[in-house]
Amino acid sequence: MVPLWILLIAFSLAQGYGAGGSGSRPVRTVETLTQWGQLEFGFPTAQDRENAQAAGNLVPENGTPIDVQPQYMANGQIRLFTTIPRFVTGIPYTLATVSTTQGRNGPLLQPYPNYSWHNANGEDCDLITSAFRVAITECNQMWVIDSGVIGTTQQCPPQLLQFDLATDRLLHRFRFANNTYIPSGSLFITPSVLVQDPPPRGTCSRTMIYVADVSYHGLVVYDHQAQTSWRAENRFMYPDPDYGKHTIAGESFYLMDGMFALNNDKRNLYFHPLASAGEYSVPLRVLNRQENWANGPDVLPEEFKLLGRRRSECAASAIDDRNNVYCVTLNPVKLFVWNVNVPYNSRNFGNLPAKSDELQFVSGMKVVRNREGQEELWMLSNRFQKIAAGTLNSNEVNFRILRRKLDDVQGGVFFSNDEDLTNRLVFSQ
Repeated sequence: MVPLWILLIAFSLAQGYGAGGSGSRPVRTVETLTQWGQLEFGFPTAQDRENAQAAGNLVPENGTPIDVQPQYMANGQIRLFTTIPRFVTGIPYTLATVSTTQGRNGPLLQPYPNYSWHNANGEDCDLITSAFRVAITECNQMWVIDSGVIGTTQQCPPQLLQFDLATDRLLHRFRFANNTYIPSGSLFITPSVLVQDPPPRGTCSRTMIYVADVSYHGLVVYDHQAQTSWRAENRFMYPDPDYGKHTIAGESFYLMDGMFALNNDKRNLYFHPLASAGEYSVPLRVLNRQENWANGPDVLPEEFKLLGRRRSECAASAIDDRNNVYCVTLNPVKLFVWNVNVPYNSRNFGNLPAKSDELQFVSGMKVVRNREGQEELWMLSNRFQKIAAGTLNSNEVNFRILRRKLDDVQGGVFFSNDEDLTNRLVFSQ
């Protein structure tokens, strides 16, 4: 039976309660925290900058931020991480923190953990070659997925890097085996992390990480305790040709990206390709048993389910502790939420107020708990449609990091104490 609070929230979202009507509470908004016209790369020294320029490793207009990850630190400050994958050359470093120092086009970036860690031309595979997305766990650790690809060339094997955020030191490195990816064909872009033994009782050793292969249409499962990985494939991970043309704010581009967004609720993995309007799931108990995949990556097709369809594609997504999944559709540009315990259809989607011009292609999305214990939705938007069309203008705001509190979605402010809830219940089968 679906819990009552889920039914109430799903119904209130679908009906728009709390959206500013008579007697309602103020509308919860999406706020822009920082923005760029063009990325501003900081360097340890002026000589480092000169050397990067001379080597062709500093072409600021080539930089496109993809992911965002905030860290609420013990000293009360927020540390913001972003990734700048090497789609092209001219990127001096690919994993960065956002500083408070302002440059001409926006805040200055600084390399993480330091400048010497970054593999500008692919010569040293012990460094970071091309970080796509990251995930911070309840263990105060950050996992980084490094595709190893510069442009379209596989310079290094894809790898997972685990950093201790208290010391910014590397705790663990895992290089994926050749049988889990296709060199210069695969592109590992998204990690979904499940810590099965979290603190305070656990030691964070039993951790599973699910990694999306966007261009060779698969999923790689990493078992941290066993120090091994395996591959799963299914037809739902492929792009849909009918959704290969994407239109955002009136500009169109073609991108046949497959497996893209991953979330888990400790029971199931929820996923979708970029070029698709479908949302899919597979039980974790199936993915987590390596022996299930011993006879090939495309076994057990019956375990993968189509949950339902949207009216549009969406890119990055995130899940909160109440199992609400968030995503931004591309056309029209809308931030919506769906709870995994109700059917996946428009009747159960809640549209959250947001300015569409600020959410043009959300490529990075996280749910993070702040110092007060409340969950927040963080997003990075990058106007990818303009990058694809070659119409990006550095005199305009192109990249944004945004934040939205989730207390209303999670049941904190949808209903006042004197409201009659009798006629607001819905039931799902």
